[in-house]
Amino acid sequence: MDYKQVNIKNPLDLENMERTGRGEALCKDWHPIELVTYKEGHHGDVLTFKGESLDLIVNRVVKEKIQPLIANDAEFLELRYQNQDYYLINVTNVLECIDYEQSVPNNHGGFKEKVFIPDKVHNQPIFKTVNTKHNLGDFPIVSVTTYVSDELKQAIEQAGLQGFDFTIAWTDSTEPIVEHNPRIRATSRKDVEAHIEQHYGRIIGCISGASNDAGDAEIYLAAPGRQLPFQTLVTYDNSFWRGMIPAGHDTGYAELVVHLPPDAQLTEHNWEHSPYAWVVRMLRHFGSEIMQRGYWIGQWLVYPHQNEDDLSDSYREMFSLNGLPAHTTLLPYDTNTDYCGVMVVPPYPGSTEAFKMTYRDEGVADPEEWPIYFQTLLPLYAEEIQYYFSNGQEKTVEKLMSRGVDTLFDLRRQRLI
Repeated sequence: MDYKQVNIKNPLDLENMERTGRGEALCKDWHPIELVTYKEGHHGDVLTFKGESLDLIVNRVVKEKIQPLIANDAEFLELRYQNQDYYLINVTNVLECIDYEQSVPNNHGGFKEKVFIPDKVHNQPIFKTVNTKHNLGDFPIVSVTTYVSDELKQAIEQAGLQGFDFTIAWTDSTEPIVEHNPRIRATSRKDVEAHIEQHYGRIIGCISGASNDAGDAEIYLAAPGRQLPFQTLVTYDNSFWRGMIPAGHDTGYAELVVHLPPDAQLTEHNWEHSPYAWVVRMLRHFGSEIMQRGYWIGQWLVYPHQNEDDLSDSYREMFSLNGLPAHTTLLPYDTNTDYCGVMVVPPYPGSTEAFKMTYRDEGVADPEEWPIYFQTLLPLYAEEIQYYFSNGQEKTVEKLMSRGVDTLFDLRRQRLI
């Protein structure tokens, strides 16, 4: 996923920016540097610098979350972007930790395969390496790559911070590295279709994705049935990307489910002219702007429909009970609906076994791989969203359930709060 790229506003600041990443402490002589947008992209907690290999640029939220964990190993050098505080993480912890006998060098002062000395990297939350045995001359080379411990990685993921991309760099295990639950993982169409027909109803059509891009989901249409009295929409290919999740969870791969009234009569041919066309567009928007941008999709969490620059603020406030941020504007999904957000809810009682599907690789179940979760979205009105942010999950769910689950899942329902 491509996040925003930035550049320096004043070319005279380039020299200072390029001094970072060498392991040297710079905070004493540092002055805030103004940044401007170089290339638009997804709005996360991390910025990248003009496609170059500078250290991470992060917002204040990231700084507050991880500075206590790396205070002895890195500096947060102040930057300004769009009138907000950002920081370049300048790693000062440079370790002579390379096992040269087992590592395989390349011709550019780096390594095709890098092996660490376990005792040197133990209890090091963040660091760079130094190579003193290369063939380019008599000088040390500090790695461009920043390495982090599993503990720091888990802390970042648990905090729901967006824009970090981790790959396994090394393990001290003697077993070969097999990457389970990769960032990109294809799910069998045949498996998903069988799952839909077993749990949601007979498939009567499929709406193509908005484009042919990988991860741009198609939407299956399932007919109403005896156990599930709805026409049901189920996405396929959102689970192509592994989402960010807190440590200890296995819900990184997910598809989306929405229930329409049984007489909705939505088809792959007429959907754009249907009064429920907004549901299709909502599912596409949720996949691209919520899931692919790295937000955790958890049970009972609420995602307002709003300006994408405000979404990260609302996401953080969801856990505070301080209400929606003052600048938040809730936007209806369409002119013919007042719904302006969704809550992730457990499956409708007639489809509880549909919640989780075992992942199969060429038809064979792999117990090491996370399953695919089918997360049900419940559209909410503005008053219901505002109540949730001010009063929390428990009180909101109690209010919503006051007239029974069938009323709750009826898209033609009145406001319940």
